[in-house]
Amino acid sequence: MNTQAAVLDFAAIIPRMLIDIISIAILVLGLFYRNHKRPDLVAVYLACNVGLFSVLTVLSFSPLSSSIGFALFGVLSIIRLRSVQFETIEIAYFFISLALALTSAIDLTSTALPSLLNVLMLAAMFLVDLPQFRNRSVHTELIVDQVITNADTLANYLEQTRQLDVVKCEIRSIDYLQETTLASVVLRTKRS
Repeated sequence: MNTQAAVLDFAAIIPRMLIDIISIAILVLGLFYRNHKRPDLVAVYLACNVGLFSVLTVLSFSPLSSSIGFALFGVLSIIRLRSVQFETIEIAYFFISLALALTSAIDLTSTALPSLLNVLMLAAMFLVDLPQFRNRSVHTELIVDQVITNADTLANYLEQTRQLDVVKCEIRSIDYLQETTLASVVLRTKRS
């Protein structure tokens, strides 16, 4: 590659890099950290975003097709975060951090479309992470110290004995030997 081509390639990367840096900063600092105060996940989101952006940028200047980039994104999006149980909203932030890198790094001919898509994703995360939506319900698993085989009966039992506002109740398993019922329950929380 000659010097003039390298300068042109670098000039094409800089606007994309700025779009990605600004987008991920808004996502992790302006939205996620402000609402959730989890610096450990901020580091994860930043690292995954920068790593994916870097790999896709290298792929975009190589003779390999962009389908490899999409395959890489697919592999990254199915990573299961097994070490700690994450909330659904935290997984959504992880997905958006990857998507911001993907839209910023692909198609180096224009910056208008990636900018528009990144604004759209950031606006969507802003809306879904508003306190009105975030604090409406919580999903948990409960073990009840008796055998209850009907989900509606179990929901009524939880509402009466534990003063819980049950939105949805599913029986996961019943242990007749220990006389317990494992249930997946969505509870309504009080508004702040």
